[in-house]
Amino acid sequence: MKVPYTWLIEFVDVQDLSPEDIARELTIKSVETSVQKFDADLDGVVFGKVVDIREHPTKKNLLVCRLDVGGGYHPTVITGDRSLKVGDGVLLALPGAKVGELCITKREFDGVVSEGMLLSAQELGFEPHSEGVLKIWEEIKPGTSAYYLLGFGEYLLELEITPNRGDLLSVRGVAREVCAIFRRNLKKDKEVSFEEFGELDIQIIDRDCKRYRGALIEGLSVKDSPLWLRRRLWQCGVRSINNVVDITNYIMLRDGQPLHAFDADKLNGGIRVRSAKKGETIALLTGAEKTLTEDNLVIADEEKPLAVAGVIGGAETAVSQSTKRILLESAYFEPYRVRRSSKAISVQTDSSYRFERNVDIEGVKRYQDLAIELILEVAGGTLTALRDVYPSPYQPKTIFLSLEKYRRYAGETLNREEASEILTKLGIPNSPMRCGVEVYVPSHRSYDMQRDVDIIEEILRIKGYNSLPSEVLSLPSLTFEGGSITDRVRELLKSRGLLEIISFSFEDLSLYELLDIEKPTISITNPLVKNQAYMRTSLIPSLLRTCLYNQRQHNYDMALFEVGRVYTYQGEEERLGILLTGVRRLYPQEVYTAYDALSLLLDVGRILGLKMESQSSSYSFLHPYVQTDLVSDGEKLGFVGQLSPRIVNTLELKGKVFIGELRLLHIQQKTKLYKPFSKYPPVIRDLSVLVDKGVAVDKLISHTQNLLKEKLEEVKVFSIYTGSELGEGKKSVSFRLVFRSFEGSMSDGEVNGLVNKLISSLEDSFGARLR
Repeated sequence: MKVPYTWLIEFVDVQDLSPEDIARELTIKSVETSVQKFDADLDGVVFGKVVDIREHPTKKNLLVCRLDVGGGYHPTVITGDRSLKVGDGVLLALPGAKVGELCITKREFDGVVSEGMLLSAQELGFEPHSEGVLKIWEEIKPGTSAYYLLGFGEYLLELEITPNRGDLLSVRGVAREVCAIFRRNLKKDKEVSFEEFGELDIQIIDRDCKRYRGALIEGLSVKDSPLWLRRRLWQCGVRSINNVVDITNYIMLRDGQPLHAFDADKLNGGIRVRSAKKGETIALLTGAEKTLTEDNLVIADEEKPLAVAGVIGGAETAVSQSTKRILLESAYFEPYRVRRSSKAISVQTDSSYRFERNVDIEGVKRYQDLAIELILEVAGGTLTALRDVYPSPYQPKTIFLSLEKYRRYAGETLNREEASEILTKLGIPNSPMRCGVEVYVPSHRSYDMQRDVDIIEEILRIKGYNSLPSEVLSLPSLTFEGGSITDRVRELLKSRGLLEIISFSFEDLSLYELLDIEKPTISITNPLVKNQAYMRTSLIPSLLRTCLYNQRQHNYDMALFEVGRVYTYQGEEERLGILLTGVRRLYPQEVYTAYDALSLLLDVGRILGLKMESQSSSYSFLHPYVQTDLVSDGEKLGFVGQLSPRIVNTLELKGKVFIGELRLLHIQQKTKLYKPFSKYPPVIRDLSVLVDKGVAVDKLISHTQNLLKEKLEEVKVFSIYTGSELGEGKKSVSFRLVFRSFEGSMSDGEVNGLVNKLISSLEDSFGARLR
């Protein structure tokens, strides 16, 4: 999108800002913008008026013209454009002039000397092809330099528009953005309004057209556009066609509303906005003929398609020099439908580019009215009928931005007055309120403003993200591998969502007697509190006491751990205790299980280089069927299980409580062994076996690993099921086995052989049966 600097000034007062300043701020706060100059290698070219024309004496296809170029100089020039008339304004390259790569000299044509060259739009670089000399109708002083007359030397802002910011595809849209960034006011527009009247048959058949407004103008004169209009189009890279078509392009560039003009005398009946019928064809303005599909939305009369809606018009109804009546179209089409239609015929235009990114549905009337006034002024004629079909008028969406939401996202307090000013400058109606800002999304921003976070983005980008306060992170970054063994245990459990508690080492005997565990034997000679007269021998009572206190405060979901010392006559010992109860996740709801507690302690052992196995146990304070000892190299390190229902009832605890304790004092971190990764793909097998409930799952895992050795990369349990249909005392265990070799890709036959071997071994060792 190219925006001439002087055109921007027509909307907002920024004469005190350089184009570079504007481009820099737009790049930082809106879209990437660069500055270029509308320029040409043009020297020695002046404006002249034709004062005399005669036939060349020998070459009948040439004319000999005499021009007034000011200063009493009347050069003679020979041209092949036989449409020239006395009084026409032209651009003359005098002898010695430079036009691009051309160097102009005097030339003789059968005895008649041409003192220069009349220029066309093609030679000036405005058009890829043009016929005849460029004619200018305005009253301009002869001898005026063509360089500035044609708008060369003008600075252009070139914006790289993102797909969500279709509102910036116009000078008006960019002006709104500049107003907000530089806190300027948008200049007031001239008020123009034409209301519906007359007879005009327009029907919207396809709902992807949300609004269609047609205006019938009669008695106009189609000809070349005035220089000011052509100059604006040339600066924006758009070629000039005729005054009517040029005005539709001018409004599109200035206001963002694509328009289209049909030769009304070539229409048969009323306008129908509908889907194309399969197999229909249309000759486009480009000269190509396209076969349409139902993907194409078309503007049609009662017989045939006239245009591909939002994309391109048809050649048959194009406006030409002979046109006396036009139907001026202004409409809103759904962006996705224009995109599909454009892709279906492989044509993209300036109009489709804008429709695909959403245009202002409320601007359909306003900008068409501006175009109507301009056409009546430039081309003459009379507005004889106007019809606006608008089935569902736009209703602004209301979005409320709360102070708290803004603070959480921006890290600062919302200044409601400043936010309101920014939004107002952007053309976004709003109302500051006591607890935030209420925003009414305008039609020109309906495509990209949907939620309160979009409002936050608008405020922050205009303020500038560099205006936000920067703060150093308050928590230092610590490596997981560093620190002591107990520090690493703490980090692991915290990362799993557990909270650490710190309790006194002094205990009474009540909970020890209830749990029937080793009672404290080391007493304190002079205790501060009588019921805390002993040094603890376990962390479990402290965890239960914390659980009981929380439940009395109506907190029933807990995941706790404590790393602390216990005391016996043999000395002090470092231990880890955990307690889980209640819900660990609300949506979807998941409760803690004994396997969660077991996996936590196994993971603690894993990071310390210990391989622990389960072993049957018989603690009276644990559920008889949900408990196990943890053993490594024949040494008992701890236990885990569900608290006995008897204890739960006695203490009046709610729900199931899972506890575990692990000795840490004698654990020495072992040296880690690393092995390379295999470059070959894995082969995965899932296996479900039926075993007795008393068979420990970790023994099944250990047996599988020892049997399959290096061929088995990983084995893990993903399901354990107990149900009456399995039989009394039975459970189903489902494994996922990951096989991978270092020698090459493993075949299905090789993997199947290993799985069969495993099934046979599990049957022999554990009485397992394949489900």
